[in-house]
Formats: sequence, C-alpha cells, structure tokens
Amino acid sequence: MPIKDCKTEKLIIDTAMRVFFTEGLVSATTQEIADAAGVTRTLINYYFRSKKALFTKIIKTARKEFEGNADSILLSNLPFREKTEKFIDDFMNNLIKYPYLESFITMDIIQWRLKKSVSFGFIEKSPVPLKQYLKEIEYEMEAGRIPRSAPVHFLINMFSLMIYPLIMKPLQMKLLDLNETDYNKILSQRKQIILETLFPQKCQ
Repeated sequence: MPIKDCKTEKLIIDTAMRVFFTEGLVSATTQEIADAAGVTRTLINYYFRSKKALFTKIIKTARKEFEGNADSILLSNLPFREKTEKFIDDFMNNLIKYPYLESFITMDIIQWRLKKSVSFGFIEKSPVPLKQYLKEIEYEMEAGRIPRSAPVHFLINMFSLMIYPLIMKPLQMKLLDLNETDYNKILSQRKQIILETLFPQKCQ
C-alpha cells in the first residue's frame, strides 16, 4: 500500500463533497466516487475504511466551511441588521456551493434519533454564537425594530427562507418551468426578499 498522501486524501474528500452535496447523488457508491476522483476504490477504502467513515469526514469538512465565517459574524459587534445581512450572504453562498448538504444533515439527524447511533458529525447542542444571536433577536424585538414574537421564530423564518429554495430547487424548477439560469437569477434576488421579510418597513 502507498503511504497516505494529504493531496490524495483532499482529492477524495473534495470529490465526495461535490458528488453528494453539489450534485445530490445520494446513492452514489464508493466506486462512483473513485471514478469521479480518478482513483481506485481500494485507495478510498485505504484512506477511509468505509463509506460511513468517508461520510463522517465530508460532513465535518463541510460544517467547518459553513461555521468558519458564520460564527465570527454572529459573535461580531456589528449592528443587528448588518450582522444578519452578512450572515445571510455567507450562509447562502455556502448553500449555493453545497445545495444538498442540509438534506444530508437532516437525514443524518433522523437516522441518529431513530437508531440512537453515532451521527456523521452533527452537533447535539445549540452552539454559543447561535444562542448569543437569539438574545440579540430578543433585544431587537423589545426595542421595536423587528416584529415581536418568540425569538426562535425569527431564526426559523430566516433559515427557512434561505434553505427552502435550495433544497427544493429541482421540484421548483419543474413546477415553475424554469431553467438553471432563470432559477439562479431568482436565488440571487433572495437576499433582499429575505431582509424585507425579516425587517418589515413599519418596524424600521
């Protein structure tokens, strides 16, 4: 067997992330990933032992990409609306890069709850940056700058408005008779629509 090489490992990880999270090939086999990466299936097994081990690695890698900028944005001292705008920008850019990641994570959580087995890497507790952001939402509501409700509703609305158009993209394109270019144009307009929904004019 060859000595493990960081470049080869990264090639396999990047290819698997593209196959699963960008192309949405949920049932892709180790052989299909090997073919896409231009390596042998034996080499993938040498680096990761199993498809589950590879899944664990790519989900953790994708999460790090998502959380890197997101956490620093949520923990920043930016004004609330500007912070929210930057967070939406960063989150949606990652969603566009990996449109099927959220679906994979959701399936992972469901399987973990049903089987009580070890998940592929999704955290069990709400992270500190998100908890802090919830407190800021509550403060903004009390100040009358955004509509009052349970702060969690603001958060759920924000994530729903960002994630739904991406995970439902194939169905929406079919139902609305839109091509890839048209739909991507719609996605590029989402940020402003989301901000106008979360920050209605009467509260500003």
